[in-house]
Formats: sequence, structure tokens, C-alpha cells
Amino acid sequence: MKNPYDEQQTRILARITNNVVKLNETLVELVQKVEDIVEMNSDLVAFSNIWSHYQRNASLYLASTNSLEPVRIE
Repeated sequence: MKNPYDEQQTRILARITNNVVKLNETLVELVQKVEDIVEMNSDLVAFSNIWSHYQRNASLYLASTNSLEPVRIE
């Protein structure tokens, strides 16, 4: 005897499989976007570090030459 729910279960499993495939594709895309953001942030962190060192060195130079009032960096 044929199970009346087999066809319905097969369709439900097919829908679940399709949704999982779509979810996987979306997650792969999301991971790529997050990796791009992390790469951009690392560039910003490097620039920020360079700028902080420049600012500190400029303040030390101005303080040592008594040229201008040095800016306090805390």
C-alpha cells in the first residue's frame, strides 16, 4: 500500500533542500563581504597608527624646540 504522505514529504524535503542551498549561497556571500570589511578596517588601523606616531613625534619636536605649545595626546 502506498503511503499517502510520501509525495507531500518529498515536496517538503525538496523545499528544505532548496532553502538550505540558498542559505548556504547567502552565507558564502556574507562571509566574503565581512572579509572585505575586515581588510578595509586593517588598512584604517594601519593609517591610524601611522597618524598617531606622526602626531606624537610632531608634539615631541615642538616641545623640544619650544616652537609652539605642544598638543596633549592622552
